Amino acid sequence: MIAIILTIAAVILILIYLQNRLAAARNAVATGYSGIDVQLKRRHDLVPALVDSVRGAMAQENRIFDQLLDARRTAMSARNDDIETVQRAEAELSVLLRAFVAYSEDTPEIGTAGNVRELQKQLEETEDQISAARRLYNSNVERYNTLLDAIPSNWVARAMRLDRATPFALAEAEAEAVRTMPRIDLPGSRS
Repeated sequence: MIAIILTIAAVILILIYLQNRLAAARNAVATGYSGIDVQLKRRHDLVPALVDSVRGAMAQENRIFDQLLDARRTAMSARNDDIETVQRAEAELSVLLRAFVAYSEDTPEIGTAGNVRELQKQLEETEDQISAARRLYNSNVERYNTLLDAIPSNWVARAMRLDRATPFALAEAEAEAVRTMPRIDLPGSRS
């Protein structure tokens, strides 16, 4: 009789332990996504300042500004949607930001403006922080999804009706940039 009670108690303790691990992993995923969201908001806040700083020097390029601000609005409105919608909107914003920064660097009257350089620096820092937040989030997603797949925690997860989390993937343009070898020009090197 005591053996049966101890066995039942052990099973209950194991189930409680597994449920707590799953809950902690699910919460880590939510916290990781919150970190991405904070950095995306920071980037969204930097875009109008960058556009305003450059707009005077580039009056003939209003189309670029309009596209960038439209992409920002789309990305901001997508923040409460599913992760795939957020990824698409952020990918579009990233592409336009890269094109905008490249254009401003190639335009002398813009590249020499101190406030533009400072905003570009802040934007680069924000992009780095977005990457770090995305890595943390994806790590938490991997750990959580592994718990959903592993026995016996998957039995508890099924009973709790837990769904798999979606990783924050690289946009196609970002993935291509990662695969492409950067061109490095050093003084005195042969071309």
